[in-house]
Amino acid sequence: MGPEKVSQSLLPLLGNSFCAVPSLQVAVVRSGEVVYAQSFGYRHIDPDPSQSLPVNHQTRFRVASISKLVVALGAMRLVEQGKLDLEADVSQYLGFPLRNPAFPQATIRVRHLLSHTSSLRDGSRYSIPSPYTLQDFFHPEGRFFEGGAHFDPAHPPGGYACYANLNTGVLGTLLECASGQRFDLFMENEVLRPLGLGGGFNPSRLSPEALGNLAVLYRKQTGGVWNPAGPWVAQVDDHRGVVPAGPVTPNPDRPDNGFITVDLNTYRPGTNSTFFSPQGGLRASALELARIAQLFLHQGRVGPTPFLKAATLQKMMEAQWIFEGSNGDSMNGQALSWGLGVWRFTNQPGQDCPVQGHPRPWFGHLGDAYGLLSGLLFDLEAAHALVYILGGQGCDPAQHRGLYSAYTRWEEQVLSALYGLLS
Repeated sequence: MGPEKVSQSLLPLLGNSFCAVPSLQVAVVRSGEVVYAQSFGYRHIDPDPSQSLPVNHQTRFRVASISKLVVALGAMRLVEQGKLDLEADVSQYLGFPLRNPAFPQATIRVRHLLSHTSSLRDGSRYSIPSPYTLQDFFHPEGRFFEGGAHFDPAHPPGGYACYANLNTGVLGTLLECASGQRFDLFMENEVLRPLGLGGGFNPSRLSPEALGNLAVLYRKQTGGVWNPAGPWVAQVDDHRGVVPAGPVTPNPDRPDNGFITVDLNTYRPGTNSTFFSPQGGLRASALELARIAQLFLHQGRVGPTPFLKAATLQKMMEAQWIFEGSNGDSMNGQALSWGLGVWRFTNQPGQDCPVQGHPRPWFGHLGDAYGLLSGLLFDLEAAHALVYILGGQGCDPAQHRGLYSAYTRWEEQVLSALYGLLS
């Protein structure tokens, strides 16, 4: 299938069907090089269609949990610099004891955060604004302790995997402690800019032009009720061209959990990076995510300068956990193995199988938040990669599961089309 046919096969997703998506951005890397990139749909949908703004290759999206893989790269930079130890007790960096109350003698290590084996859980929320701190999650007197809901009472850290966004919120705070930099600045200075990425975790640091080219994420949903025949409803990043004064995060002190802008002038790095959304708040384009894939495919280089050692990237891809039936939560078959910040796809039919018939495992990460679905998948041996970002969903994804995998039918459609360019 050639590029033109790929584009034609993706266009129906942007049509007038009840299950249309508002925007789509994709990229394909073959033998280490980008061979296809395309953008479809609208980054802003206006009641007056003539005022809607199209997606282009520079449009950035809040790419959801692919952010976790990028934050893991930052952690491994500090590991190589000797500032972070994967086997260390996280308490050593946080400055307060972090223990699962059910297993007070069991150490929660840095690598546990990266492999979802920490025994931490999300509870009702995993992001809180400053001046709240991480201790508000984990200490009994904390505002968000929730009777210990952020801890697994049945499994100690180290062996049982359960996906938790809070792991990356804690990890982001560790990066502040180990580097001495605020999370968003650390990620810009040590990861994103060296890799040639221009986005970040803090929209208030974007230029007005870059902010205007952020994609609004949409659902056809109001109050939790899907209405496929209804209008697109903005979920996040609907800034209307106005640069916010700081990071924007849900406000737990409002009945509607509406958004609040955090005042960074009073924030003390190393106390709570969760409001930057380390778990999902990276703004990036498909072509920028393709550079992340190329980092792995080119053994630690993007361009002439080494970013990480090849051995470090290999360590990230090695299995830290493999599903054996009762040693973790597989997310209904979506996640059967974790590395260090890396989702390891084992190609089990009906489960973690992004593309039918592919002979080797994929590595990378998926994302799902505020209506967006995203994926960054790479095949190390063949030096191939597939990247997709869907900027919203028009109907309930639970009613449209994949035909051959545990993912959505829309993801299967996109991946199958992109895969045709690898042959």
